Amino acid sequence: MDKQQGCLYDRFGGDQYVSELIDQFYYKVLFDKLLRDKFLKADMSRVRYQQKRFFSQMMGDKKTQYTGKDLIEVHRNLNISDQQFDKFKTHLKSIAQDMEVSVEDIQELLEYVERHRNVIVFNK
Repeated sequence: MDKQQGCLYDRFGGDQYVSELIDQFYYKVLFDKLLRDKFLKADMSRVRYQQKRFFSQMMGDKKTQYTGKDLIEVHRNLNISDQQFDKFKTHLKSIAQDMEVSVEDIQELLEYVERHRNVIVFNK
């Protein structure tokens, strides 16, 4: 990882590393019994593309704009639980650790993700 100062996207290593994070994440998700059912009918190429754009923007990349559907619209009917959201975060943390991202940057990433819980989790 590039340890330069700046936004999380830059510190993370930019597009290549965000793409790697998302690709590895969906590989894990599709083998996770708790999460895989949420993606069985999805166009995974489109999902990965939109997720990479979303994460890049969320992490501070000024050149990338998420152009996908509204997060509430996308997630409302998926019946995602807090347990599933937490598992999502666990996978992200594990992958980022494997990619040798700093503890501080992993924590910042997870905080960014956590801010979206209320528009993703609808199974309370």
